[in-house]
Amino acid sequence: MADKKRRYHYQGPLSIEIENFIEFRKQSGYAYTSSEAAFKAFDTFCVKIENQGLTPQQLAEAWVKPENGRPKYDGGCCVRQLGQYLSELGHPQAFTILCTGGRPPIAVGVNPGPFAMEINEFVNYKKSGGRKYEAGESGIKSFGKFCAMKKNEFLSPQQLADAWMAKAKEKGGGSYIDVVRGFGSYLAMRGSDKQFVVPYANGETPRLAFAGYASVFADGIESFLKTKRDSGLKYRGEEFVLKDFDRFCTGHPGLPAQRLAEEYIINKNACGNDKYRRSESVIKALGDYLAENSFFNSFKIAGETRVAGPYAAEVSAFVNFKRACGFKYCSSRYWLRCFDKFCAEKENGFLSPQQMADKWMLKRDGEHPNTRAGRVGPVRVFGKYLANIGHPKAFEIADDATRMIAPKPPYLFSEDEINAFFSACAELEPVDKDPSMHIVLPAAFLFMHCMGVRTCELDILMENVNFDTGEVVIANAKTGDRAVYMSGELSGFIIEYNHAIEKVFPCRRHLFPASVDRPRKDFAKRFSEIWASSVPANERGAPRLYDVRHHFLYRNVELCMSNGGDANAMQPYIMRHMGHKLPSSFQYYFHLSPPIRKEVSRIKSSLDWMIPDVPEVPYE
Repeated sequence: MADKKRRYHYQGPLSIEIENFIEFRKQSGYAYTSSEAAFKAFDTFCVKIENQGLTPQQLAEAWVKPENGRPKYDGGCCVRQLGQYLSELGHPQAFTILCTGGRPPIAVGVNPGPFAMEINEFVNYKKSGGRKYEAGESGIKSFGKFCAMKKNEFLSPQQLADAWMAKAKEKGGGSYIDVVRGFGSYLAMRGSDKQFVVPYANGETPRLAFAGYASVFADGIESFLKTKRDSGLKYRGEEFVLKDFDRFCTGHPGLPAQRLAEEYIINKNACGNDKYRRSESVIKALGDYLAENSFFNSFKIAGETRVAGPYAAEVSAFVNFKRACGFKYCSSRYWLRCFDKFCAEKENGFLSPQQMADKWMLKRDGEHPNTRAGRVGPVRVFGKYLANIGHPKAFEIADDATRMIAPKPPYLFSEDEINAFFSACAELEPVDKDPSMHIVLPAAFLFMHCMGVRTCELDILMENVNFDTGEVVIANAKTGDRAVYMSGELSGFIIEYNHAIEKVFPCRRHLFPASVDRPRKDFAKRFSEIWASSVPANERGAPRLYDVRHHFLYRNVELCMSNGGDANAMQPYIMRHMGHKLPSSFQYYFHLSPPIRKEVSRIKSSLDWMIPDVPEVPYE
C-alpha cells in the first residue's frame, strides 16, 4: 500500500546480523521500537567512509566511545546486546562491549531453554483471566533464562527450580519465587513431564493451579458468574468460594446436588464464623440462581427465617410487617432473633416478659453505650408493637434506654501534621520484641491514608492482593466484599514493602502481619504513640486512627471542589471505594472541612442576587 510505512534496509557490514537480532528479540515478546531506531543510527555510522575499514569490534568501540564527556548516542546498550547475541551464537562477526564498571554483558538467552513453550502458555493463561501480569511475566522469563544457561543444561526440572529458588532467596526476590511456584503448580495441573514443586517456607506443598470448573455444577457456576459480572459486579472474593466449592464437589463424586451443598456448608462451619457466613451466602445465592434458571442440579440452602424462642411467631410477623412498610430491617431482625434466643435460655425460663426485657436492657461488661442502644432499640419497638396489638406477652422499654452518645467529631488534619507524622514513621527503629514494627506500621498507615479503608480492613489476606494490577479485595468488610485499586506510586511502595517484610515473615498469610500477630487495636495504640511523639499538641486534641479514613474522603472532596469539579458526580465512585451504602454517609463530610464551608459560603453569597427579598405576609 502507498500509505504503508516503508521498511528500513540496513546497508552496513552488520546489516544481516542486526535484522536477525531484531527479529529474535521481537519473537521473544519485546516491542523493540526505540532500540530499532538506535540500530538504524548505528548502521548509518558503520557505512560512513571513515569507518568502512574498521572491524566489528572497532566499530562497536567507536560507536560507544564518549564524545565531549558524554556518550555519542544512547544506543550503546542495544549494540552491546547485539555483540552478546553474536557471541552466544559463535558468529565470526561477534564483538564484546563491557558494561559500566568493566562488567561483562548480560546473556540475552539465545538458547530458549527447556521451558520456553510452557512459559509462553503459562503467561497467556494468566493474561486470559484479565490480568496484565507484567511483573509476573518478567519473573517467569528470568527463570526461563536461568534454565537456558549453559551451566544448567544438564539439570532436571526439579533441580533447576531448587537452584533458582536458592538464588532468588539470596537476592530477596520473594515475589518471583511465588511466580515460579505458581508455574510449577500450573505444569502439575497440566500433567507435564517437566513439572516441579517449589514448597512454601514452612515445607507445605502448594495446591495445584485451578484448571477450570469440573464438578457437576461447572456450567451453572460459569453462568452464575457471567450473570453477576454482566450486572457490573467484580465478584472476585465470591469466586474464591465457588472455586473451593467446585473442588469440594469434585472430591465427593456420587453425592446428590442437595447433599453436596449441605456437606460443604457443614465443612465450612468448622472453619469459623466469618468463613462460614461468607461461604453460606455465596452458595445460597448459587442455589437460588440454579433453581430460578431450571438447572437440573439445583439445590436450596434454607436461610435463618425463624427463631426458636417464646417470641418466634411474633418476631416473624413483626419483621414481615416492617418489611411490608418498606424497611429492610436486616440488623434489627438479627437483634430480635438474639433477644428471642436470650428469652429461651434456661435461666430466663421463669421470668415474666417484662423481667426478660429489663434483663436484656442491662449494660454488659465493656459494652459501649451506642452498641447497647443499637441492641435494645429494635426490642423496644417490638415491645410497643406487642402492646398495640394487645398481646399477652407485651413488655415496655423506656425511650431514653436507646439514647445514643453523639460521636466524637472527626479530627481535621493539616498538611504539616501529616508530613510530621509520616516523617516520624520513617525513622522508626526495630526492637527486640517486635523486629517487624518499623516495617509494617509505616506501610499500614500509608495504605490507610491513601486508600481510606477502615481500621478493621487492614486485615488483608495475601491471596486478595494483586501486585500486578494494584487490585486489593477487602473481604468480610462492614458492607460486604469490595475491590479497591492502588495508585501506581502506592503500588510500587507496597511491592518494596512486600520484599522487605518477606525477609521477616517469609510465609505470611496477611499483607500487614501486625494485624494478626498482635491485636488489631495495637494499630490504633501505636498510631497514638507516634502522633504524640511527633506532632505538637493543640486545642483540637489528638486524632484517632479512624480519622485517617475521614481525612481521605474530605480531602478528595476539597480537591474536587478547588479544581472546579462536581463533588456530586464524584460521590458514587468514592462511596463504592470506601464501602458506603447510603448517600448520607458520604454527605456527612461536607460540613467538616473549613475549606468546604468557605467554598459553600462563597457559592451561596454569589447566588444571593437570584433570590429577591420577600416582604412578610400577614396570616391573620
